[in-house]
This record gives sequence, structure tokens and C-alpha cells, in this order.
Amino acid sequence: FLDAYDSIRRDSYPDVVQSLALAARSLPEAQPRELLQQLCAQVQGGARPHLAQLLAVRSLFSGSLLALNTLQVDHVRALSQVLFLTPHLPAFFLRHRLRSHVLEIRHLDRALLRLGLGQLSEEELRAACYLRGLNSTHLGRAECRAWLEQWLGLSCELQASEASLLAHSMVLLSLNYSR
Repeated sequence: FLDAYDSIRRDSYPDVVQSLALAARSLPEAQPRELLQQLCAQVQGGARPHLAQLLAVRSLFSGSLLALNTLQVDHVRALSQVLFLTPHLPAFFLRHRLRSHVLEIRHLDRALLRLGLGQLSEEELRAACYLRGLNSTHLGRAECRAWLEQWLGLSCELQASEASLLAHSMVLLSLNYSR
């Protein structure tokens, strides 16, 4: 069942990356716009982004066209599907639910960091990855742990106002991980 649900979720991944690339074109500042466009092209080309690349564009996701409350409705719908949220609600409710779920994951991440990944069983480790967008059913414990360490490195660095980057990172960090 996890593979079937992940397949449904992964169907929205290209839409999220394409929407992000389109939104990047509208950004006024040249350097951050180019960094984000390069990041999107890299992911669309099959590569995995590095944590430093995501952190380099973090300012774009808090107060610009890429904040959750200003994204296009189709973009928010695609992100909602990544979190298994129904996309069939008015835009205001979609944005509110998406932000709420992403911030809940952020709180869980902080608790997980305090607990330590070494305290998790293999099943808990896989469930933590799956919740954050990675289909961990066919990955080894070491791969799950490495991915989750990268995720926590990003999540615990971000502020609540950067929830949009965290939502997008569910796609950006997971899309090409198993390839």
C-alpha cells in the first residue's frame, strides 16, 4: 500500500517542480532567481540538490511570490497532494491546511533532533522518511538515516516563515533520491 500511495504522491512531484520553476521566472532579483532556476533545472534533470543550495534560496520562500500564502492555487494543490491532503478545497483552506501540516512536521523534526536518530527503530526511521516525502520501503536503514539527517539539517535551520521551502523540499529532496 505504501508504494501505491507513494505513486499517487509522486504524480504531483513534476507539477510542483514545474510550478516552482515558473514562479522563479517572476522573481525580481536576478541572482536568487538564477539560483532557484538552476536548482529546478538540476532536479528536473535527475540530480539531487545539496543542502547548501536549498539554504541559498531560503529568503525567496518567506516574503515573496513563493510564500505559501502567495503561491498560485494549482501550485498549492500539487503541494497538498504531496502531503496527502485533499486538493479539493477553496484556496484559503488549502493554504491554511498546508501551512499547518508543514509546521507540524517542523515541530516533529525538532523533537526528533533532540531525541536523536539512533533512538529510532528501523520501522520508525522508515515512517519518518515516508512522512517527509521519501518512499523508504525499498531503501536500507543507512540510506534512510542519511536522507533523514539531511532533511533535519534543513528543517531545523528554517524559520516558520519559510514553511514554503520546507514543503517544496519534500519534493526537491525526494524526487531523485531512489534513482
